[in-house]
Amino acid sequence: MNGKELKKILKEEGVNLTELAKMLGFDNDQRLHSALKAEDVKSGLIEAIAKATNKNVGFFYKNTTGAIASDNSVAVSGDGNSVNAISERFISLLEKKDEQMDRLIGLLENNNKRN
Repeated sequence: MNGKELKKILKEEGVNLTELAKMLGFDNDQRLHSALKAEDVKSGLIEAIAKATNKNVGFFYKNTTGAIASDNSVAVSGDGNSVNAISERFISLLEKKDEQMDRLIGLLENNNKRN
Protein backbone atom coordinates (compact mmCIF):
# COMPACT_ATOMS: atom_id res chain seq x y z
CA MET A 1 0.00 0.00 0.00
CA ASN A 2 1.35 3.42 -0.80
CA GLY A 3 1.33 6.39 1.53
CA LYS A 4 -1.23 8.37 -0.47
CA GLU A 5 -3.77 5.55 -0.18
CA LEU A 6 -3.12 5.20 3.53
CA LYS A 7 -3.41 8.95 4.12
CA LYS A 8 -6.71 8.97 2.22
CA ILE A 9 -8.11 6.15 4.37
CA LEU A 10 -6.98 7.89 7.56
CA LYS A 11 -8.53 11.16 6.42
CA GLU A 12 -11.83 9.43 5.57
CA GLU A 13 -11.82 7.96 9.08
CA GLY A 14 -11.22 11.39 10.61
CA VAL A 15 -7.80 10.46 11.98
CA ASN A 16 -5.62 13.48 12.77
CA LEU A 17 -2.03 12.72 11.74
CA THR A 18 -0.53 14.83 14.53
CA GLU A 19 -2.53 12.90 17.15
CA LEU A 20 -1.73 9.60 15.42
CA ALA A 21 1.98 10.41 15.49
CA LYS A 22 1.76 10.95 19.26
CA MET A 23 -0.16 7.67 19.68
CA LEU A 24 2.62 5.90 17.74
CA GLY A 25 5.22 7.38 20.08
CA PHE A 26 6.82 9.75 17.56
CA ASP A 27 8.36 12.95 18.90
CA ASN A 28 6.61 14.92 16.17
CA ASP A 29 4.40 14.29 13.16
CA GLN A 30 7.20 14.86 10.61
CA ARG A 31 8.39 11.26 10.95
CA LEU A 32 4.89 9.99 10.20
CA HIS A 33 4.50 12.36 7.25
CA SER A 34 7.83 11.13 5.85
CA ALA A 35 6.80 7.49 6.25
CA LEU A 36 3.52 8.20 4.46
CA LYS A 37 5.36 9.58 1.43
CA ALA A 38 6.62 6.07 0.64
CA GLU A 39 5.44 4.20 -2.43
CA ASP A 40 5.28 1.05 -0.28
CA VAL A 41 4.49 1.75 3.38
CA LYS A 42 6.12 -0.77 5.71
CA SER A 43 3.69 -3.35 7.04
CA GLY A 44 4.94 -2.77 10.59
CA LEU A 45 3.78 0.83 10.40
CA ILE A 46 0.40 -0.21 9.04
CA GLU A 47 0.06 -2.70 11.90
CA ALA A 48 0.97 0.01 14.43
CA ILE A 49 -1.54 2.41 12.86
CA ALA A 50 -4.22 -0.30 12.96
CA LYS A 51 -3.55 -0.92 16.64
CA ALA A 52 -3.51 2.81 17.48
CA THR A 53 -6.79 3.40 15.64
CA ASN A 54 -8.47 0.22 16.93
CA LYS A 55 -8.80 -1.21 13.43
CA ASN A 56 -8.05 -4.62 12.02
CA VAL A 57 -5.04 -4.55 9.68
CA GLY A 58 -7.31 -5.89 6.94
CA PHE A 59 -9.29 -2.67 7.19
CA PHE A 60 -6.46 -0.88 5.43
CA TYR A 61 -6.40 -3.41 2.58
CA LYS A 62 -10.06 -3.21 1.55
CA ASN A 63 -9.33 -3.02 -2.17
CA THR A 64 -6.98 -5.99 -2.37
CA THR A 65 -8.08 -9.06 -4.29
CA GLY A 66 -7.44 -11.47 -1.43
CA ALA A 67 -4.39 -13.07 -2.99
CA ILE A 68 -2.34 -15.38 -0.86
CA ALA A 69 1.43 -15.78 -1.03
CA SER A 70 2.62 -18.69 -3.11
CA ASP A 71 5.70 -19.36 -0.98
CA ASN A 72 6.05 -20.25 2.69
CA SER A 73 5.63 -16.70 3.95
CA VAL A 74 2.99 -15.95 6.54
CA ALA A 75 -0.21 -15.18 4.68
CA VAL A 76 -3.93 -15.10 5.23
CA SER A 77 -6.49 -14.18 2.63
CA GLY A 78 -10.12 -13.39 2.97
CA ASP A 79 -12.90 -10.99 2.22
CA GLY A 80 -14.28 -8.91 5.01
CA ASN A 81 -15.24 -11.17 7.90
CA SER A 82 -14.32 -14.54 6.42
CA VAL A 83 -10.96 -16.21 5.91
CA ASN A 84 -10.57 -18.09 2.64
CA ALA A 85 -7.04 -19.45 3.00
CA ILE A 86 -4.28 -19.62 5.57
CA SER A 87 -0.71 -20.55 4.71
CA GLU A 88 0.85 -23.65 6.24
CA ARG A 89 3.55 -21.54 7.88
CA PHE A 90 0.97 -19.29 9.53
CA ILE A 91 -0.80 -22.33 10.98
CA SER A 92 2.47 -23.74 12.31
CA LEU A 93 3.30 -20.40 13.94
CA LEU A 94 -0.11 -20.37 15.64
CA GLU A 95 0.42 -23.92 16.89
CA LYS A 96 3.87 -23.01 18.21
CA LYS A 97 2.39 -20.00 20.01
CA ASP A 98 -0.26 -22.28 21.58
CA GLU A 99 2.46 -24.64 22.79
CA GLN A 100 4.39 -21.73 24.30
CA MET A 101 1.26 -20.43 26.04
CA ASP A 102 0.51 -23.88 27.47
CA ARG A 103 4.08 -24.12 28.75
CA LEU A 104 3.89 -20.66 30.32
CA ILE A 105 0.57 -21.46 32.01
CA GLY A 106 2.10 -24.67 33.37
CA LEU A 107 5.08 -22.77 34.77
CA LEU A 108 2.79 -20.21 36.40
CA GLU A 109 0.60 -22.93 37.92
CA ASN A 110 3.67 -24.73 39.33
CA ASN A 111 4.97 -21.49 40.75
CA ASN A 112 1.60 -20.78 42.43
CA LYS A 113 1.54 -24.27 43.95
CA ARG A 114 4.96 -23.68 45.53
CA ASN A 115 3.87 -20.37 47.06
